[in-house]
Amino acid sequence: MDVTQRLVSRSCPFCQNSAEDAQVLSYGNSEWPMIECNKCHFVYLKRAPVYERLSEEFAWEKTSETERQIREEREPVKQGLSRAFKHFRQKVLKRNKLPELIEKYIPGGRVLDIGCAAGGLLATLPAKYQPYGIEVSKALAQAASEVVEPRGGSIMHDNALNGIQKLPENHFAGVLMSAFLEHEVEPNGLLQGVAKVLQPGGVVIIKVPNYGSWNRKIRAEKWCGFRLPDHVNYFTPENLEALIVRQGMKVVQFGLADRQPTSDNMWIVAAK
Repeated sequence: MDVTQRLVSRSCPFCQNSAEDAQVLSYGNSEWPMIECNKCHFVYLKRAPVYERLSEEFAWEKTSETERQIREEREPVKQGLSRAFKHFRQKVLKRNKLPELIEKYIPGGRVLDIGCAAGGLLATLPAKYQPYGIEVSKALAQAASEVVEPRGGSIMHDNALNGIQKLPENHFAGVLMSAFLEHEVEPNGLLQGVAKVLQPGGVVIIKVPNYGSWNRKIRAEKWCGFRLPDHVNYFTPENLEALIVRQGMKVVQFGLADRQPTSDNMWIVAAK
C-alpha cells in the first residue's frame, strides 16, 4: 500500500482479493465506501485514512467525542440507558471482562496494550504486571507515558503495525487489543507481529465489534459498531477466529458467552 497519500486504497484484508468487484454496502457513504469482498465476504472500508492522519486529525480522543455527541442527539434515551447499564454492570455487579481475562490467562510479566490511549487500562494492572503500550495519538501517548514509566514500562508513539515490528521477539507474556483491531488497516500484518512478540505460551486478548450480531442486522445503519472512518474492518466470529489461527496461534477461549449474537461485541483469547 502507498501510505504517502492522505488516503489508503485497500484490497480485502482477509484474502487480499481486489476491491474492484466487491459489493458496495449501504452502511458507508461516498467518502468512506463500505464493501463486502465477493470472494470471502469480509466487510471493510475501501478507503481509510493514512496512519499519519490518525495521530492528530483522526485521533481517537477527537473522533470518539464527536461520535458520542452524534449518538446523544440521535438517540438520547437509548444512550442514557446504555450508560446506566454499563455503570450497573461494572459498579454494582462488579463485572468487567477484560481484567477478569487478564487475571485468568496472564500470570504476570510484561503486558503490551496496543492502542493504549492515555494508559487508563495499564494504570489498573496489578503490580505483578509490567505495563507497555503502543499509541498513535501523540497527546495520548504522552499521557500514557506518565502512567507507565514510574512502573518500569514504556509507551511507543507510533502506529501499531510499525510499532510491533520494532519490538523484540518472545518478549511479552500478554498482548491486549480491546476495541482496536477494527481500526487497523493491516489486521493480518498486525496479528503476525503479535505472534512474533509473544512469549511461548503467551496470550493475546482481543475485543472487537461483532458484525455478525443480531443487533447489527436489526439496527442496520444505526448499529453502534459503525464508525466512519475509524472502524475500517468488520469482523464476524468466523473470520476473526480464522485470522488468528492463520498466524499459528491457538484459540483458548471463544465460547458462546464470548460471542453472543445479542451482543454488539465479542472477545477472543488465543495463545502462542
